[in-house]
Amino acid sequence: MSLTDELRKLAELHEEGHLSDQEFADAKRNLISGDGRLQDELDEEEDEGSGEQEGETEEKTYQASRWSSGNFFFPDRLTLSGDGMLFQKRALFGSSEEHINYRAVASIHIKNGIFLSDVNIETSGGSQPIFLNGLWKSQAREIQDTIRANLKPEQRQPGAGHQK
Repeated sequence: MSLTDELRKLAELHEEGHLSDQEFADAKRNLISGDGRLQDELDEEEDEGSGEQEGETEEKTYQASRWSSGNFFFPDRLTLSGDGMLFQKRALFGSSEEHINYRAVASIHIKNGIFLSDVNIETSGGSQPIFLNGLWKSQAREIQDTIRANLKPEQRQPGAGHQK
């Protein structure tokens, strides 16, 4: 790793609050002076300060755009959390909710339009596929990345998520 990359990583840790001002100044001084123990210290700080373990996801909700078909009054929602995903399809009278574990995801299909994307998440185990139309492209990519990050390594395959 080059000196600029290490400085950039150090600055990111400082901005995220993992390093105090004094720790940042000391680490930067050590880095510039060429002290070789900095990388190990940075790795330890990053591991201790992250708070999230590998595979855990901060809960985030994605809502379909009201400009898309069928979502004007009651837009569909997908909530991704550490233990799986919750799909909510609301209506005037009642709603339908389905919780799916990440292990049950068989594939993710994203169909991109000009501004919006459609996401189809197929599952194994008998449940119907989750279809969300009218997500912004960036949201569709975030959903795909989050699901792929939560899959076990043996489930990750090059074709597990692809875009059309």
